[in-house]
Amino acid sequence: MARITTARSRPRMTGVQRRAQLIGVARSLFALRGLEGATIEDIAAGAGVSKPVVYEHFGSKEALYTEVVDTEFDRLLAAITEALGADAGPRVLLERAAYSLLDYIENHTDGFRILVRDAPPSQPEGTFSTLLSRIAADVEHILSKEFGSRGLSAEVGGMYAQMLVGMVAMTGQWWLDARTPDKATVAAHLVNLSWNGLTGLQKEPALGHIPGGGIPLVLTLSAVLLRDGDGRILLVRKRGTRRFMQPGGKLEPGEDFRTAAAREVNEELGLSVIPGDLTDIGRWYGPAANEANTFIDAGLFALTVPGPCGTGNAVAPRAAAEIEETLWLTPAEAFARNDISPLLRDHVLPELLAQESPAPGVDG
Repeated sequence: MARITTARSRPRMTGVQRRAQLIGVARSLFALRGLEGATIEDIAAGAGVSKPVVYEHFGSKEALYTEVVDTEFDRLLAAITEALGADAGPRVLLERAAYSLLDYIENHTDGFRILVRDAPPSQPEGTFSTLLSRIAADVEHILSKEFGSRGLSAEVGGMYAQMLVGMVAMTGQWWLDARTPDKATVAAHLVNLSWNGLTGLQKEPALGHIPGGGIPLVLTLSAVLLRDGDGRILLVRKRGTRRFMQPGGKLEPGEDFRTAAAREVNEELGLSVIPGDLTDIGRWYGPAANEANTFIDAGLFALTVPGPCGTGNAVAPRAAAEIEETLWLTPAEAFARNDISPLLRDHVLPELLAQESPAPGVDG
């Protein structure tokens, strides 16, 4: 007897599955043709359903468009908010936000085309401008805090936030079609311009931290410029390393920069310093001294101990914990060495030497 076979019908989609399918088809068509160019007939045909099915789920083409826009709005906003929510310094947050936007453009191209082109009827002011305003508010909070810590006017943080967000957004719109160079390179150049300014551009910038990269490439730490009564500075070398640096180390969970700086000085040099003894002298971002392909986001503090080499202090600084060697040197002597950390070489010592140099036109 011949075997009778019947064609298997495809399983029916659930309501949630069908809705998601229609959104996906509509996203592609809206990105290609725009709100006015895409029709319900096109969307139904692309999904393999009849027009009434589309109307059953969304009621109108405009409602479906709004659904697509809201989905992409939430997706991009969540990515940027996560990038800006990391426990890191402003340089790292800027890297993360720029990279996050470009990553979204690369992986959700149709969604980004829709966000930057047409506003749904429910948002006549423009979806992308609304999104940028939300992001700028987060950036303003970060910048205002940073400006305040540096003694600058926190009120201008909002203005600078608009500048930064606008620059990143316009670059993203350009890269939407250019797609070269790659997103990490574009993000690195964005950070290069916004962080270093035109007068401090690096020839070949690179990101210190790429979100989702697995191995963390940025160390958050504190460092202390320790000076004695004669103006010498204390350099330390940690066990198993070759470069001299300032006392200090990584922040522990829940610590701020100042608390970590006091703890590290006490552990490494046998002192009894409290956070209030330290003077905040700013932040620095740059290459780590001993770890390859690693950057540091450092809070910097100053402390003076009385007497030559700190001998006038109740307890003179001494090597302890992981410190293997200490040196007391003048800034000029330290700068002449080739075994000092990038933080000392590129930031701390040039600043100290500039302070010690007589002003032009002033007789000694």
